[in-house]
Amino acid sequence: MPSGDPPGCTFCGFLRHPLLPTEYDLVKSNASTATALLISLAACAAPPLPQSTTPITTASHTVDWSDFTLGPNDLIQVAVFGQPELTSPPTGVRIAPDGTLSMPLTGPIPLAGQTPSAAAKTIETALATYLKHPAVSVSVVEYTSRRFYLFGEVKTTGPISMDRPITALEALSMAGGLLPTANAAQAVIIRRQGTADIEVIPFNAETPGPDGLVQVRADDFLFVQQSGVGSFSENVLPYLQGTGFTLSQIASIALAYDRLYND
Repeated sequence: MPSGDPPGCTFCGFLRHPLLPTEYDLVKSNASTATALLISLAACAAPPLPQSTTPITTASHTVDWSDFTLGPNDLIQVAVFGQPELTSPPTGVRIAPDGTLSMPLTGPIPLAGQTPSAAAKTIETALATYLKHPAVSVSVVEYTSRRFYLFGEVKTTGPISMDRPITALEALSMAGGLLPTANAAQAVIIRRQGTADIEVIPFNAETPGPDGLVQVRADDFLFVQQSGVGSFSENVLPYLQGTGFTLSQIASIALAYDRLYND
């Protein structure tokens, strides 16, 4: 290259100058700004979720069987040792809608809210008036009273019974998985707290992580929003009516969302 040429290099017959430090810094700064803008726009594309209206936090990753107590319409098998006429058939017998189980000799025995082992003790106490040292075992054939609700962009919606502790991701798989239109990154569990408050537990079903391993509890409401359509509040509120949520709790969800969105 002739010594009179300006500093730089030639490429395909054209002279190309290297960027001066000030020019390089400008390009780097513009690239960083563009990246930040893209991240910001991506965040804006997903409407924010409502927040809990209570400081109570019950989300847990620990397997807990204490939630699995007997309730109305559960199918159980009761064995009274040495008393075949008092033993239920192998197919089981259902607990009545009022939470009681009717047996010969004793009549209705309240069992709702008890574990199977506690229910066996309750039945033994009731039979003790008529039998000497009754021995009873209770096993669950089918849990019906323990269920969660799943709505939104999943293949199967509605109430789903559970007979064991499950995680949020397992709950979605029980519904057959997500639809292509799902906003999988913003799935949520809405859990009732008292008569007026809600606990909101978000989890990401798109890139499974620890948040998706939170345990689902009876009467939880799981919702997966449709991607890019409406706000979370608008989409979820119609589903909550008739699933056990009070008007105060439904209003709490709307207010919590509005406060978050307006802020």
